[in-house]
Amino acid sequence: MPMFFTILSPATLKTLIWLVVMILVDYAAVITAIMIDFRSGVLRARRRGIPRTSKGYRRSVDKAARYLVTLLASSAIDAMLVAAAMLFRSTMGWAVPVFPLFTTLCAIVLSLIEGKSVMENTQRRSDFTSAAASAADVLSDKELQRMIANLSSLLKAFNDNSNEC
Repeated sequence: MPMFFTILSPATLKTLIWLVVMILVDYAAVITAIMIDFRSGVLRARRRGIPRTSKGYRRSVDKAARYLVTLLASSAIDAMLVAAAMLFRSTMGWAVPVFPLFTTLCAIVLSLIEGKSVMENTQRRSDFTSAAASAADVLSDKELQRMIANLSSLLKAFNDNSNEC
């Protein structure tokens, strides 16, 4: 049997699916943090009577793009490391852990930066309440909940199928 098929065993596929899920969670966390910061910035500008201009919106889009490019670069590094780890596992039997380390670290740092920005935008107690309400709105979105439920059922079905092998 060719080596390619031994690499794609059910255990390997399960590992790859979990890697994709972890990376998607990292990206979703950063995008959510960006959206919450954007909302808090708009509320701050509205409260201070500062006009919201296309220049300000372009800065927000530019920042989001820079964050996502940074995440993409860290994901590329992780892809190389994961490929090497999986190669070591399949050819030499080494138990090298497979984890998107750089993507996760990058997502944590970017989310903390956005959290700091939200704190700067919300100096009053009422602002904190408003920012928390915005975060709750984003996290309780019906479409997001549906996507999470679908992903959960897909992973459960995959786990059930891989246990049968």
